[in-house]
Amino acid sequence: MKKTGLWMALLLVLLAGCSSKTPKIDAYSWVMTSVQSMDAGGQAVAYGQRGSSTLEGAKQVELTCEAQGGTLTLTDQTNDRTYTGTYQQSQSDFKSTIYEVEVEGTSGVAVAAMTTYQDGTQDPTLILNLGDYTVNFFAK
Repeated sequence: MKKTGLWMALLLVLLAGCSSKTPKIDAYSWVMTSVQSMDAGGQAVAYGQRGSSTLEGAKQVELTCEAQGGTLTLTDQTNDRTYTGTYQQSQSDFKSTIYEVEVEGTSGVAVAAMTTYQDGTQDPTLILNLGDYTVNFFAK
């Protein structure tokens, strides 16, 4: 009986250790890979240094995101603009953390999670959905 209890305790410790891999919005500096528009059928209308688009007229934009203490800052170096807003965690599990966000009066949702690639490697990813746009970021 003691062995079963020890195995259960070890399993709980291991599962708790796995949950610490769940990325948090304020644990990283984020760099944009793409901006998708619902008006363009989900096509990327802007892309970052590591992104691309097949949509004619899509622009390369250098956009970063920083989150700290409930404040969200998006910095567009290409157009010399800064957007500010707020974030608040609404849900979390062992795979992702979901936030309610508001940027410049537009409400939305953000999700921080690990993206797993075909070769098995993983990177922290942030997806920010604001209005008709979805902005994808990777951790810097």
